[in-house]
Amino acid sequence: MKMARASASANLIDGKVYVFGGCEDDTDSSNWAEVYDLKTQTWDFLFVIMPTFPLNIQQSVLLIQDDDDKEVYAVDEDGQNLSFSPSKCRFVRSGKTHFNPGHMKDWCGIGEFLFCRGTCGRILWCLPNEFDWKEVKGLKALQHSNQWGFDINRLCSNYANNIVILWNAQSEGLESLELWCAEISLVAREGPEGCEIWGEFEWFGSIFKLDPFSDSYSVKVLFADFILA
Repeated sequence: MKMARASASANLIDGKVYVFGGCEDDTDSSNWAEVYDLKTQTWDFLFVIMPTFPLNIQQSVLLIQDDDDKEVYAVDEDGQNLSFSPSKCRFVRSGKTHFNPGHMKDWCGIGEFLFCRGTCGRILWCLPNEFDWKEVKGLKALQHSNQWGFDINRLCSNYANNIVILWNAQSEGLESLELWCAEISLVAREGPEGCEIWGEFEWFGSIFKLDPFSDSYSVKVLFADFILA
């Protein structure tokens, strides 16, 4: 890369990797963004139109409506929401503010909705232009059952446009720690207060068991990918 970066955003769009923020000088628009072309294997600075350039990006996600409608949604370290259009090369601030952006992690886009993991095992959703996060309904087992006693430590989507979550669990009376995984299908319904998203477990189970004599108290999932078997 042309600039050293930390806490940047990276998204793959039409064979190019777009990287925003994370550089020391947050006032120079000429080096705030870079793009990597997979075909030519070259980096180039990307000129972006935006009033101010935040240093760090907390979360970002690419939302694809169709082949011609792609947009990156992001939140910076101050909780300001932004959206980026690759075709216009322009960032726009939504005017919405997150008070605790660090509590909403692993953003992913499914259809017209954004999803993320919140605290205490909650899965949240919102419309990208509103950023009014609400909880996915029908998943109370995540918070109340003994085997779901830990926070979700990774959330992503799979080939079927379902949510996949992973978390650490320790059964009562056992010394060993297990990594559990679940696939959750989603459906939008009209409720008394507008749109609601409901989830249903397609399957769940233990996929990895840690040595009971290990000193580790958690398994950190760095990346997860799910394919059609």
